[in-house]
Amino acid sequence: MESKVQRSRSGVRTSWSAVAVALMTICVMFLAAFPARAEIKVIEAESTYAPGHNDGKVDPRRIATQEAQRRALEQAGTFVASLTVVKEYRLTKDEVTAYTAGLAVTDVVGSEDRGTAWHPEVSVRVRCRIDTDVLVGQIKRYRENEELREQIEDMAQLQEALRKERASLMKQLAEEKDTAKVAVLQGKLAAVLTDEESIDTTNRIWAKVSPQLDFYSGGEVNRRVRLDGLEDSVGKLQKVVQASPENQQARLLLATLYEQQNDLQRAEALLRDTVARYPNRPILHLRLGIVLRQQKQYDEALQELHFMEKKRPNQPQMLFQTGLTHKARGNCRLASAYMKRLLLYTRKVDQPEIEELKPKAQEVIDACGEQPSRQTRHR
Repeated sequence: MESKVQRSRSGVRTSWSAVAVALMTICVMFLAAFPARAEIKVIEAESTYAPGHNDGKVDPRRIATQEAQRRALEQAGTFVASLTVVKEYRLTKDEVTAYTAGLAVTDVVGSEDRGTAWHPEVSVRVRCRIDTDVLVGQIKRYRENEELREQIEDMAQLQEALRKERASLMKQLAEEKDTAKVAVLQGKLAAVLTDEESIDTTNRIWAKVSPQLDFYSGGEVNRRVRLDGLEDSVGKLQKVVQASPENQQARLLLATLYEQQNDLQRAEALLRDTVARYPNRPILHLRLGIVLRQQKQYDEALQELHFMEKKRPNQPQMLFQTGLTHKARGNCRLASAYMKRLLLYTRKVDQPEIEELKPKAQEVIDACGEQPSRQTRHR
């Protein structure tokens, strides 16, 4: 009898153990299916502007909006710098500022007129929403891609220069007594505000679209991406480029969207004009080379790719694109040589986008077969 009771208790313990294991398995599966949500940080800032007697036609709401956004981004930068992962990157203050300005988007959530008829004021409140997982992932991407990092840093420097110019013009306006000079200063201030707003529009589209695009690949990769509201983004960027021709980032993004639409001629025309304006930016030459390759203009494509090669001789995406261009041109010896260089210089590189290139490079090498060296061919 006692033996039966012991066996019964043992069976109950075994049964409960099985249940516990099953419950634990279900919990693990549940957590895997529904991972912990990333931290969402919401930052709000407000600015009130009282127009002076010389402000005239300059819309005070535009000034208040820019100042509110500046304050929000300053707070966002402080938050981003406090993140443990970002601290491990050992970024400088300027780098944190650049990444935050380029990736954190602010929205106007409130605007009202205050003050009196004699002393009017305009108050604007903005909100910045930061998804830490997305932000950290993008920062990691830019740190690993020097060309994209240059784009973000250039835009941040331009943004800061415009803010300083706006502050200087506003000070001059407040002090100026000559009516003719006041009109000139008003025009300059309006132009600066337009450039600042152009950057805001570009950053908004960049933050939305750039994570899905590969700026180092051609349409064969990017046209597989499904982007919502592409026509709207293209239309806004076209207005930005027209209003602020010096906005290099808007030009790069617009050309890439043209390419995604398979409008290679417009992409080429815009990139040629942008390269003429900014001849020392390797990523612009790379993108132009890719567009030219897709149009079978191989000699011109190689000229653009060789410009980047002189600047960064072991840049993996440049090696890959140059190899593809030589392969399409029918020069298997050089195609294989560039792909072998790619595999050699990325042996210890485990970035996802580089890992994707390696089997493709090997495919080109296998397709070309063993190629004689240049010395052997000349004998």
